[in-house]
Amino acid sequence: MENSSAQNRKIILIRGLQMLVFGLLLNLGLTVISFLAFVQFFWLLTTKEKNPFIANLASNLKNWFGQAIQFMLSASDYKPFPWSKI
Repeated sequence: MENSSAQNRKIILIRGLQMLVFGLLLNLGLTVISFLAFVQFFWLLTTKEKNPFIANLASNLKNWFGQAIQFMLSASDYKPFPWSKI
């Protein structure tokens, strides 16, 4: 019984470390998104067209953020990148 309890505690601690990593990646991602929004704004201002790379990147970032938040809040056990393929 104690072995099972210790194993469950270890699994929870590993998940906590993974949640910490995702929290740090989410904060880094917000910084990158802010920078990309700034670049996209000036791109629109100068060329009067959106930058297609930044626009397409938005859907990938949206999906990753959603998956990371679901994992962090235990709504899902699916671990997004870097623990799974992109």
